[in-house]
Amino acid sequence: MSIYRHKIFIVALFLAFVPTTLLLADDETQFVRVVEDDQDQPLALQLAITKYAPRTGGAGIRVDLISAIHIGDSEYYKKLNDRFRIYDAVLYELVAPKDTVISGPGTERDGVISNTQIMMKNILDLSFQLDEIDYAASNFVHADLTPTELSQSMDERGESLYVYFWRLFYASINQYAKDPLGLKDMQMLSAVLSADSDNAFKMMLAYEMTDLGTLREILGEDADSAVIGARNQRAVDVLKNQLNAGATRIAIFYGVAHMPDMEKRIIDQLDLVYLDTTWVDAWRLSTHADK
Repeated sequence: MSIYRHKIFIVALFLAFVPTTLLLADDETQFVRVVEDDQDQPLALQLAITKYAPRTGGAGIRVDLISAIHIGDSEYYKKLNDRFRIYDAVLYELVAPKDTVISGPGTERDGVISNTQIMMKNILDLSFQLDEIDYAASNFVHADLTPTELSQSMDERGESLYVYFWRLFYASINQYAKDPLGLKDMQMLSAVLSADSDNAFKMMLAYEMTDLGTLREILGEDADSAVIGARNQRAVDVLKNQLNAGATRIAIFYGVAHMPDMEKRIIDQLDLVYLDTTWVDAWRLSTHADK
């Protein structure tokens, strides 16, 4: 498989995860990264918890964006479950009918997306988010579209998997034009091969997840898309309702794909300001990563 056929495969794999994986713009705030040691060997794929507060007034109000990846280390999800207890409300994503109950491990899951996630979970020796996160917690609040609402939103915007396929095709051509010799891929491959791990595929996926310009070309501008923009606005509307109801410490727990646009919405619509970032290891890529 050539380097660019490999890139097409990786992006196609991410599309199978849509609407729950990665789309990161060149925004000032970083939401996903691969952390390396002093010899440039990859240690971990990390996801951000970014914190915000009102610019003026609203004493005590804090809103955290907790970036998610839907297959990860079991310890990653354990840390998130522990953190979720500090919030008045945790607003979570799930395109599902109203009153859907996520009952944890063993739940029957249908559809190409769930099956693909489970397949990748097994290949990468990771855990599945829906099996690990305690969605039955009393402070969890659904903050997403239903399948019918998402379908209607896509129809209104002229979006479909067919459209995404052709965007993928043209995006792959654009990527080749930017780097016809594949030098960037060779640099990534060099780092992977020099690392102390036998899971090169997992490392390559981790690096691809931090380079998401191609996915922006596929899904279009975040604010205008159904997959990102419409769902994010629903989450922000639920956030407003929770604040109006008296909640002061709120988390939005959404796929990292959503976070650049989500950040812009909460800043613009609620006049919040960024405070700082905490990083959490989602995939350990080296036995030398800090415990």
